[in-house]
Amino acid sequence: MALSGNAGSERKGLVEILSSTVIWGSIPVFAIWADLPSPVFVFFRVMISAVLLGLILRHGLKKSLANLLNPYILTSGILLALNWVFLFYAVFMIPVSEAIIFYYTGPVIAILLSPFIKEKISRKGYVNVAIALVGVIVMSVGTLSVNPLGIIIALMSGITYGMLSIFSKVSSRNTDAISLVFLQSIISMIILSPFMFLLPFHFGYRVLVIVIISGAVQTVLALFLWYDSMKYISIQLVSILTYLDPVFAIIFALVLLDQVPGIYTLIGAIMLISSGVWAASGAIKKKSAIMAVS
Repeated sequence: MALSGNAGSERKGLVEILSSTVIWGSIPVFAIWADLPSPVFVFFRVMISAVLLGLILRHGLKKSLANLLNPYILTSGILLALNWVFLFYAVFMIPVSEAIIFYYTGPVIAILLSPFIKEKISRKGYVNVAIALVGVIVMSVGTLSVNPLGIIIALMSGITYGMLSIFSKVSSRNTDAISLVFLQSIISMIILSPFMFLLPFHFGYRVLVIVIISGAVQTVLALFLWYDSMKYISIQLVSILTYLDPVFAIIFALVLLDQVPGIYTLIGAIMLISSGVWAASGAIKKKSAIMAVS
């Protein structure tokens, strides 16, 4: 029964991470629709998430806030703010497909940094990284004429994303997923609050609806699913499966923004999907083999 429960837990982790990638795939579209400065858009996202999570944690709020200055949690909150600010600046400077592709150098960085949190990289893990990287390279063909500053900013979002994965994994060992997202939102909100007075922006009813959806669904729900999945599957598997996010982002950009991806983008997307599916199937087969032997 225990082994069956473990297999069920891993399947739960896979469902959670896949669901979060679908939700996150829609974020660039909402950011463009909101038409707010990147730090302002991120501020509203984390503010709404902090309020909602504060209500959920109202009975254990004091206990959660006691971990606010934990160095790993504090660093993860800073990285979360930087990660999103870089990404949404990039989305306005280069096409969504290219911004998201460069952003997803992050999972590769997370995999390569995973030994620092005592997660050994398997041979298959290196192969998955190689496939994912080749997919990114293929999808990058034809972007030389794109705004180079936008590419640099998108790469910075990827670097901070990879570091965020590592610090969040360590932080999740000391606190539950809801509390972690709540604390990260508080930290990010504090860091970004000065931009509310420094950057001009227009805020109407349409923008209000967009930021509420972005904060409640794309931030609270998606982050909870992402962090909670780490309890059941390794950060390497989480990182590989998260590569499905740019595929969904490209689909949303095509359907909702009429941004048609090129042939290289499609080829790279297929490679990224293949890498993620292979990683997931390998983990499930390994778990099944252990159950059969036992």
